[in-house]
Amino acid sequence: MKTSKWITLSAIALLFSSCVPPQQQGSTTVVVPNPNNGISTQPQTQPQNYNPDISHLYTMRSDYIAGDYQNNPKLIALVDKMVNTHGFDRNYLYGVFSQVNREPKALELIGAFKNTQVGKGVISKTSNNGSWETYYTNHAGATRVAKGVQFWRENAQYLNKATAVYGVAPEYILGIIGVETNFGGFTGTYPVLNVLTSIGLEHQTRSKFFMDELEAYLLMTKEQQFNPTILKGSYAGAFGYAQFMPSSFRAYGVDFDGNGRTDLFTPADAIGSIANYFKKHKWSEQVPVTIPAYYSGDRFTSLDTGFDTKYSQDYLKSVGIVPTMNFYGYTGEVSLIKLTRLNNDELWMGAPNFYVITRYNHVDYYAMAVHQLAQEIRNGYFSSTMR
Repeated sequence: MKTSKWITLSAIALLFSSCVPPQQQGSTTVVVPNPNNGISTQPQTQPQNYNPDISHLYTMRSDYIAGDYQNNPKLIALVDKMVNTHGFDRNYLYGVFSQVNREPKALELIGAFKNTQVGKGVISKTSNNGSWETYYTNHAGATRVAKGVQFWRENAQYLNKATAVYGVAPEYILGIIGVETNFGGFTGTYPVLNVLTSIGLEHQTRSKFFMDELEAYLLMTKEQQFNPTILKGSYAGAFGYAQFMPSSFRAYGVDFDGNGRTDLFTPADAIGSIANYFKKHKWSEQVPVTIPAYYSGDRFTSLDTGFDTKYSQDYLKSVGIVPTMNFYGYTGEVSLIKLTRLNNDELWMGAPNFYVITRYNHVDYYAMAVHQLAQEIRNGYFSSTMR
């Protein structure tokens, strides 16, 4: 998302005179409530030397949609909406969609057709023996712990700020970045425009979701003023350190370093945006995440498990499921999480913050990988600073 050409703001206003975009991070001054009263949390306004390159708005134009989705009716309907509702230029959008290349691999990985499998990483409640060890090795592990400790050292300023502003501990922000992209090591290679267009037009059951994301993506590129054909991400259209979908970017993305734009390919903005996401989904500093629980036996089938279950702790104790350590004073309802290990099932009690992590990805194993990676990074960071 680098910029190079100098233009005047009047040129932007002239091109988009019929549309005033929603309030954006960095374009206005917004005061964020601060749980630590001694620290200022007022973001900077857009600096006067911020000069985006919007040359593509003038060069990427066409009288019709060409390419792989030439004059596709569903795509033309989206263009009509973007023009009539959001004030886009029709010929510009025709030019944009003429650049789209169909992404067959992304369509396969996302399970766009009935005879294909859903993308890897989805774990059911009846996982095979040893599935937890496999999942954790693939999504966390010692290498990511070491990278997480280093990432903490390099970005302590913004991690501390995120804790002050949003009340989210640094290790859980790092847990997300580590599981999602190995601390920026792999943010995706699929052009986001191609992916969202392909899946939105062709997915047999989730077309509306991805067409909505495509709409959000176009709005995002307009608000952030960059070429929609250049951004790359996952096969599902998520991008950056935080792997946000476009709608999440618009709802939760923040300009955390105050440079006038929100860029999730920078650690600072990714850190602030993840913390904001957690806070908006009701993360609480006063509530723990999860603790292991004891039960009698090797395999557990007595009760339903999963992030969406709810049990009182008294009830679980009455049926022989007890926490193996102090729950930090938390006495509320918990979910029951099962990790299917090679030789036994492992049970955990999940507090509300565990549920918050599953809002990022609705999979028990995902949230547990984030939690365990977070704790290992925290232990590694503080043990290294005490040497």
